[in-house]
Amino acid sequence: MGLWKRAFLQDRALEYIGSSELIDFDIPVADIQAILGELPAVQRITKQSAIEHLPPRSPICHKYTNGHLLIIAGSGRYTGAAILSALGARASGVGMLSIAVPESIKPMLSSRLPEALVIGCPETRSGAISELPVGIDLSTYDAIAVGPGLTLEAAIAVESVLESDRPLVLDADGLNILAQLGTLPILSERSALTIITPHPGEFKRLFPELADKMGDRIYATQAAAQLSGAVVLLKGARVCICCHAQGDRTITYLNPESTPALARGGSGDVLTGLLGGLIATAIARKSPPQLVIPTAVWWHAQAGIMAAKERTELGVDAFTLTEYLIPALREFAESIRLYL
Repeated sequence: MGLWKRAFLQDRALEYIGSSELIDFDIPVADIQAILGELPAVQRITKQSAIEHLPPRSPICHKYTNGHLLIIAGSGRYTGAAILSALGARASGVGMLSIAVPESIKPMLSSRLPEALVIGCPETRSGAISELPVGIDLSTYDAIAVGPGLTLEAAIAVESVLESDRPLVLDADGLNILAQLGTLPILSERSALTIITPHPGEFKRLFPELADKMGDRIYATQAAAQLSGAVVLLKGARVCICCHAQGDRTITYLNPESTPALARGGSGDVLTGLLGGLIATAIARKSPPQLVIPTAVWWHAQAGIMAAKERTELGVDAFTLTEYLIPALREFAESIRLYL
């Protein structure tokens, strides 16, 4: 009584429960903590919790103290994925943005993102990244986001990144390649922060042993995080995140608000860039990077909600979504005026 129920935030329940509201009748917090512990096993992401972890800007900051993100994305077939990821990163406010793409699409990225450092990579006959350029120093980046639009031909490039000591955000074909290489053996060797962002299909390829547990998304996410040691961000109508805290303790977050408008190709690419940018910024400012993961999910969803209100759910394509990232943040300008 008096607390949100896990079932209310399971995707498969949403068609049945409609709109729900928690009525607080003043159960003392001390009594709740006596039963659940200092932190609840599952926490809802709220506006306040999301905003308070946005890394504040110092009046004496410069581009390098605001983080440097490398995005590895795109192919001749999926050029838009690299652009959408980069636009998501741009909105994050990251100080420096580098994008590694196949050499043939480098001019397109340069024209759309003049502030970014665009790195041309050797490519296969079909226009995928065959390998990273000779001499690229991955250690110069605060974080790396890899996967959108790569195709499976980019396996060598993804393997190179997985072997690095950089914090990673893995999405799309980055995840599919990870599954082919062996999810648990590869992730068990990584000591740096690794965030994987699968949709349910990718999740089943990464963790076939949990495929029959997907009916309870919370349990499946927690089990995957425990098995892999990675931060697991399971996409869906209610994004579920599980990450490790101190010791063996884990924290699970659920985003209670979203919109079907985000159920379109490219929406996940935008989240990858936004998340990567926030991670790179947090690391550069020596803030705990895990804290901005729920912030990115909340921010991304709020942009979709705002866009759907103005454009209708049918009118929110992924590029339109990128245009609402900053307006969605501005809507809460009074409560976050110190961050803008």
